[in-house]
Amino acid sequence: MPTPPFPTEVRAALAEPVPAVIATVRPDGRPVTVPTWYLVEDDRHLLLSIDATNARGDRLAHLRAHPLISITALGRESWYDAITVQGRAVEFFDDVDLDIVDRMAAVHTGAQYGIRRPRTAVRVEIIEWACPVPKT
Repeated sequence: MPTPPFPTEVRAALAEPVPAVIATVRPDGRPVTVPTWYLVEDDRHLLLSIDATNARGDRLAHLRAHPLISITALGRESWYDAITVQGRAVEFFDDVDLDIVDRMAAVHTGAQYGIRRPRTAVRVEIIEWACPVPKT
């Protein structure tokens, strides 16, 4: 699998508002997947914003206990064109004023995020990524 930085076309595809799935690992080793939004921060990091009061699937606890993570962004035209990023949660911090989740919501919905309660941002360091072989 390639490592960062992303080629221009991969970074552009990751920045599109497409459905994505995040995979974390429970303390007992069982995998958990849930739909998610993310932001491409730069060629080496993604940002997440997770509900700090009732995190779906308790992703915050999972990431704090086992920081390895996988995020798959489905292709716009075909889900077979998915891009998968393998990474590690390297930083947890308050999503002050819900800035990060509002930026994600703007990309996906064109509006501010509707649920106004505390969230925790997670910086994910990209270890490697994979996408389909380009069609010729």
